[in-house]
Amino acid sequence: MNVVTLRTWLLHVGIFGIAFTIYWLSAGLLERTDSPDTAYFNYLADAFLAGRLYLLDPPAYDDLTFFADKWYVAFPPLPALLLLPWVAIAGVEQVNTVLFGALMGAMNVVLAFLLVQTLAKRGWTRLGLIDNLWLTVLFGVGTVHWYVSTLGSVWFISQVCTVTFMLLAAWSTAATGSAVFSGTALALAMLARPHVGLCYPLLLALAVQHRREQTGKTGVAQWASWAFLSLAPLVLCVALMLWYNHARFNNPFDFGYLQQNIKDELLADLRMYGQFDLHYVPHNLWVMLLAGPAWDAAEYRMIPTIDGMSIFHTTPALVYVFNAVHRSIVVLGAWVAWGLLLIPLLTYYNTGWWQFGYRFSLDFMTPALVLLAFSAGSRVGWRMQLLILIGVLMNAWGVWWYFNPRFF
Repeated sequence: MNVVTLRTWLLHVGIFGIAFTIYWLSAGLLERTDSPDTAYFNYLADAFLAGRLYLLDPPAYDDLTFFADKWYVAFPPLPALLLLPWVAIAGVEQVNTVLFGALMGAMNVVLAFLLVQTLAKRGWTRLGLIDNLWLTVLFGVGTVHWYVSTLGSVWFISQVCTVTFMLLAAWSTAATGSAVFSGTALALAMLARPHVGLCYPLLLALAVQHRREQTGKTGVAQWASWAFLSLAPLVLCVALMLWYNHARFNNPFDFGYLQQNIKDELLADLRMYGQFDLHYVPHNLWVMLLAGPAWDAAEYRMIPTIDGMSIFHTTPALVYVFNAVHRSIVVLGAWVAWGLLLIPLLTYYNTGWWQFGYRFSLDFMTPALVLLAFSAGSRVGWRMQLLILIGVLMNAWGVWWYFNPRFF
């Protein structure tokens, strides 16, 4: 191993170590390092090992689905599949989903760095190492990814694992152009949150740019070849989810969401309009783009709005994405992917609800990160750095608020 390779590996290990320390200490300092009762995926992994698809005597029932006298985890099973080795070796009671979330979250930070660094090394963006580290800081502690990686409950573990494989898909496409590997990574992300398959245009754009540089050709035949090989794992994933749904609820198209044991505050709209409807768009847009914190008259201070807050409040540096207007197929692919991902998010019956910021923003953070890398130009200037630091402070506030026993 030469000196450059050694330094690169040490840098990656250092990024992982710092991110993991921040995430784990955030939970530890606020005394919330035990797996919550609503982790569920650890118990689902244990059920899989026992040949079951349902839970026996779950410690909580929030957002579980009761069907045919059994309790099911409605959410797709990727986190449970990832936890299988840990559960098999140590037993379900020894599995710590908060630790698992912190480890996966730290891995995401490394993948975010690898993605933006690869874009620069290929000459697609003009940022240096320090600039890409600034973008890594933005992702790791300047977005809701910070607090989501410290919780360990079913909703947040699902999102952290989704981000892992979305970033892996984008990075591997940029780095190698591999259709099979990239498609498989995105398919695994879909096994946690199926709609993230809509990020596919970003992968296709990265692949086209990669092949254009490798072969000098971008004909229809090459597009079709890459698309066929990369879409095959996605098709297999869809088939697996259809089988999983049928095995649980006797209906391949039923995820069990409509029968979930959800809070009364969300139930009325769900029963009247269904899980997806245009009725939800105005409120979802308000929360995603404009909503701010609320004034607590009793405590004489500002507190986060639990229904969600604007992405520009929690990650103000995101305003720089609007500078990404380059004539680049990668930029076009990122914008198309982001736009497609907004469709299910804006028409969904809730905003993520009890949360800090807008946690569903993690679904489009991969294309957003690509756009930020292009929009920064030749360096992350002081204004963008200032906005990144403001975002870090905002998310530190969010972590403290979410874990504070007075508010939870």
